[in-house]
Amino acid sequence: MSAISPTVRRAEHIVTGRVLDLPLVERAAIVRSQSASRITWHRHRRFEMLLLVDGATAYEFADGRTVEIPGGHFLVVPPEARHRGVHDIRRPAKLCGLLFDPRPRSSGKHTPLSTSDLRRLAATFEAGALRPCPMNVELRRLAGVLARQLTNFDRRDSSAIVELRLTLCAALVEAARQLTAPRIQEPTMAVRAATAFLDANLGRQFGMQEVAAAAGCSRARLFHIFKQSTGLTPNDYLLRARIARAQEALQRTTVPVTQIAMACGFSTSQYFSNVFRKYTGQTPSAFRGRKG
Repeated sequence: MSAISPTVRRAEHIVTGRVLDLPLVERAAIVRSQSASRITWHRHRRFEMLLLVDGATAYEFADGRTVEIPGGHFLVVPPEARHRGVHDIRRPAKLCGLLFDPRPRSSGKHTPLSTSDLRRLAATFEAGALRPCPMNVELRRLAGVLARQLTNFDRRDSSAIVELRLTLCAALVEAARQLTAPRIQEPTMAVRAATAFLDANLGRQFGMQEVAAAAGCSRARLFHIFKQSTGLTPNDYLLRARIARAQEALQRTTVPVTQIAMACGFSTSQYFSNVFRKYTGQTPSAFRGRKG
């Protein structure tokens, strides 16, 4: 499974194209991660698509670029691009991963796609590769359906096989449509103002009303546009950023855990420990004491 999602420690529910008799897709998976370790560089002969349902993650590529994928976005990795997942980037995360290739002549088998359709898909994914793109409402819906179908897949059920084939095809077509659509869902000035405020105030206590004021909108409006843009709520973004700062302090200093908790904006060390375990799967002390 590391071939689809090298950043995660735990992968679940993999279905291969051979089981589906679907040459277009080599494999599909629903993946959930709590924490991660960087693995060796690797590449695929096919396209890879990552549909990030929740959380956030990042990949680095052999040409030196690092691409961050916020929740509610997807990324296409082109064939033969050497890459690996970045270590410990904002877990937990949930994603659907696909390895697929519309270029071979056999790719149309058991799909509603013509040869010209497949050629257009290949050209679109090649042109739009390595550019995180927001999922529209339909693609989000398809990602959710895909996650459920992969989780509950029974290879003995012929109707489940047909349904999964159709969902995979629909997701690929909709992703291609998104890559060529006008970028009307880019982060707004309000979201950028909110994230700047959150990043600058990690070490102190404040309410979401302050964040909304900095963004120049109501709390309800902030929640809506922030979630649409980043895949996270403002509070989730804040907690993840605080945990990332705490991880750095735990690794680079010998400052007591309680002092780090307070410096990172947590009201008590117990609350800090609970949140830290939620996002990393470890206690702060265990994280500090791990090797490597």
